[in-house]
Amino acid sequence: MSDSWLVVKFGGTSVAGIQQWQAIESLVRQRLDNGYRVLLVCSAVSGITNSLQALVDSAQNFDVEIFESMIERYRQLARDLDVDANHLIQTAGAEIHRLLELISNCAAPADRYSAIASLMPIGEYLTTRIGQRFLARSLSVDWVDARQALTTLAEDDATGKRSRLFARCESGPDRKLQAGWSSKAPLLITQGFVASHPCGGPALLGRGGSDTSAALLASRLEAVRVEIWTDVPGLFSADPRVIPGACLLRVLNYDEALEMAASGTKVVHSRCIRAASDAGIPILVRDIANPGFEGTTIQGDTGTGSKNIAGIRAVCCQPDMAVLLLQNLDTREHVGFLAWVFTQFSEAGISVDLVATSETTTTVALDRARNHLDGDMLEKLATRLRQRCAVTVHPQCSAINLVGRGARLALAGIDPDASFFGGHPLLMLSQSANDLSISLLLHSRDAELLLPVLHAELVGKGLDAERRAKIFGPGWQEIQH
Repeated sequence: MSDSWLVVKFGGTSVAGIQQWQAIESLVRQRLDNGYRVLLVCSAVSGITNSLQALVDSAQNFDVEIFESMIERYRQLARDLDVDANHLIQTAGAEIHRLLELISNCAAPADRYSAIASLMPIGEYLTTRIGQRFLARSLSVDWVDARQALTTLAEDDATGKRSRLFARCESGPDRKLQAGWSSKAPLLITQGFVASHPCGGPALLGRGGSDTSAALLASRLEAVRVEIWTDVPGLFSADPRVIPGACLLRVLNYDEALEMAASGTKVVHSRCIRAASDAGIPILVRDIANPGFEGTTIQGDTGTGSKNIAGIRAVCCQPDMAVLLLQNLDTREHVGFLAWVFTQFSEAGISVDLVATSETTTTVALDRARNHLDGDMLEKLATRLRQRCAVTVHPQCSAINLVGRGARLALAGIDPDASFFGGHPLLMLSQSANDLSISLLLHSRDAELLLPVLHAELVGKGLDAERRAKIFGPGWQEIQH
């Protein structure tokens, strides 16, 4: 048995039933037969994390039906896989009750967030424990605790919310861990989403954290690659649910994939891409329902030459944005004005996505979902800002992001219909410092109209057949047939 590792991650829809676990068994067996050691990283069954969050939100008087439905899903999974997990599930249910009572009675915020961090990854624990019992019938497999391999970074966080629920880990090898895990079975299974806190107890890596776990664990093991198995065939030049003509992206560099993740593409989490990039480990995105399909590879530029191929790779839409126009007649002469403006955002706990300035107007774009920004919070922020400037709020906007090398030249490649832009005005146009993205801020209804136009006019334009084939694969409609 080689000491070369593969890390193979399966998301919530990919661990939900017998067909999925049979596919997992087959995939893992192939990789073991090829001489690799395999670490299998699993999410909670789809929907379980949302159910646990709902229980946390109503901890003092939680919905018993949500709890019972969640427990029944794991009982059904165990029945489908024909494994005995009654005691395991019963124990987990009792632990959920205990933690909900603790959450509802905690006076100190730090204690409450610590209890939440203990509760939320129970779905991953049940998935991996039940999965281990299924795989053990035909394979040599050990369960390992991700919390023994990943410790989050210490943060100056008085409440504990960020350090417990949205924690960060550094990417890098761990030779001691490699030696310890190499002495176990050739197949290991562990939970995603969770790590250990430097002060003790668990910490969570945020939503989408199982992808991040997989990349971080791959870096610890110096794995050959990370495979992310999901319910989509890979990354596409646009959301194929919106633009059926979108094409598969065969290969992306880490920085291109990061821009796409930041621009609204949900297939691979940005923290996962950063961790893999830091360690130089390729990410393969594959479809569990079609394991023979090529999918998308995210890696450095070694051997592909894709970094030298300019042009727009993808047109991404980032919905649910709010745009604020801050008008001040002497912005550039008024020393400290912008510093004061951004202090208001900071004190409100709001991060800014995009900003542009002119002589009289500062335009700021905010991601409402990421900032948990509802209408009342937006109005309170506007009221604070009106102490020093006039404020116009556009609450329902979208950002169209053009991602690709040489993005600054992208709009020169089309002849925009002046009447379209005249009737559907841009609120902001911003270009990234690394020349990998241009962002156009519009009212959401206008973005829906412009998105297919930009995709048709820009994606893959100017490439000959050879260069196009390196980057782009078949179209979504072709794949479906």
